Amino acid sequence: MSNRNWYWFRSKIIYTLGLVICLGGVSLAISRQQSISSNCNISECPIPTSSQSEPTLTVEQIQQLVQNITVKISTKQLPQTLLGSGTLLKKTDNIYTVITNAHVLRAAKPPYQIHTVDGSIYNAAVLTKAKFPQEDLAVLQFSSHNVVYTGAKLGNTSTLQVGEQVFVGGFISRGTADDIPESEVKTVKNSWYSFVFTAGEVSILLTKPLVGGYQIGYTNDVRKGMSGAPLLNIKGEVIGINSLHKNPLWDSSEVYQDGSQPEPQVEKLIIDSSMAIPINQQVLLRHLESN
Repeated sequence: MSNRNWYWFRSKIIYTLGLVICLGGVSLAISRQQSISSNCNISECPIPTSSQSEPTLTVEQIQQLVQNITVKISTKQLPQTLLGSGTLLKKTDNIYTVITNAHVLRAAKPPYQIHTVDGSIYNAAVLTKAKFPQEDLAVLQFSSHNVVYTGAKLGNTSTLQVGEQVFVGGFISRGTADDIPESEVKTVKNSWYSFVFTAGEVSILLTKPLVGGYQIGYTNDVRKGMSGAPLLNIKGEVIGINSLHKNPLWDSSEVYQDGSQPEPQVEKLIIDSSMAIPINQQVLLRHLESN
């Protein structure tokens, strides 16, 4: 064989070997990808974050949203006496469900009334089937045949982190907002109440709930009357029910539901924080499943 033929023959062999190796690598990659796809189900396969996360809202959008889903609670005997706030959760046919703190309803005897964002007043009934034996929560229902109201969207409390921005909007009696910045207060003309919207951040997340179910602490300044108001994240989702304001005037001894007490440094952080009861779809289903 001449040198020219030998070089031609050797180049063909090298080309053929290279082609085999290349195709083998592609086949291996395809086989590996097929193995990954066949071995994961929907819950295990990676999903793009952008497709499963809600967009963040502006502060102005959150303020408007919280005004729409927050109601005032009073009694029929004293309709202009504010007992507290409530969070409008859902609508079933023409029946609306409102969640608030149990201590709000304990402040006066029924029958109760709900004041909605448009100024309407509805008679409300306590949903006795909704049992919250360990949480400071209660549920009211009212009927509206002519007006459709916005219900809250619940968020995922398991992803909440210390330092995360949160918002509270609720009602206080008019004349009690003197020490609150004007930017946080919206006084309704010719009314006996003011709406307060406040921003802050999560200051503490307790690994186990206190007596009453309080577990989320935050820096927001809340006032008497805002109990039962929604705690929202930056996406406008309700993650808790505002329940206690920071630095109470009375001595407070914090106790966990299991009877133990927080460490001193943790207890101080609790006292220095406003507190909410975490709320999510699972909590509601557990307590409202009979309805």
